[in-house]
Amino acid sequence: MEKIAILVDSGSDLSQALIERLGIRALPLKILYDDGEYLDGVNIEPQLVYERFPGQIPKTSTPNFAEITEAAESLKAEGYNRILAVCISSGLSSTYQNVCAALSEVEGVESHVVDTKNISIGAGVLAIHAAMLIKRGLSFSEVCANVESNIENSRIFYYMDTLDYLRAGGRIGRVTGVIGSLLNIKPIISCNKQGIYHTVSMIRGQKRGLKKLLECVAEHCDAHRETFLAVMHGSAPEVAHEVVGQLRQLYPKAQILLEKQINASLAVHTGPGLIGILLFQPA
Repeated sequence: MEKIAILVDSGSDLSQALIERLGIRALPLKILYDDGEYLDGVNIEPQLVYERFPGQIPKTSTPNFAEITEAAESLKAEGYNRILAVCISSGLSSTYQNVCAALSEVEGVESHVVDTKNISIGAGVLAIHAAMLIKRGLSFSEVCANVESNIENSRIFYYMDTLDYLRAGGRIGRVTGVIGSLLNIKPIISCNKQGIYHTVSMIRGQKRGLKKLLECVAEHCDAHRETFLAVMHGSAPEVAHEVVGQLRQLYPKAQILLEKQINASLAVHTGPGLIGILLFQPA
């Protein structure tokens, strides 16, 4: 019989409550300061990252081969013979490549690794979706195929208060590199089909930026389909809560999965003031 495990990296930004409720396993990304190495969500919280800005901008790294293999062997010891790994975009991180390499060496377990071409809950929602499919009794091959077919149905739009940290981390992608800070111009960014950051719009001021964020969701939302939403923030809980309220009014039938501070590994590259909205409409 198939016993299917779901493995994610902490860049998927799932809450601990969801991880526990759905039985998902998370591999922590690493945050590297001069004073040591921290594990995302284990011994470092996002607030520490913000407190050290702007004087200290750490680097991040992915789980290594041994750590991924250890996680897989642990799942195998618990009786799992299938592993579905859901990873953040290969265009933004080497996590996907590392997981592919490590799982291919684990004997006695069939595995499938998904390159979500997305980041944060834009990747994590596919793991949530997979868990729901498993509970419905779908086979491993069916779950894998369904998740792959829904990659493009997961969209996340971010209002960025600053691009300084994306630039510092070398993850600027196709996002406009020069911002008129004196003019208070802010970007709305998303991931393109290649899983690389790109500019959706340039807006002057936070108020207009948040309005445009909602417009981006509306442009891609099909009112006749099942809809899942989430709101992520970077040290901006009050603003995020206001956005959730607006979404509840605009989409009363939608299920709001999360209202959450982004994890430390993502805070490193985005800085404070970020607001993100996920739209997921599975086929």
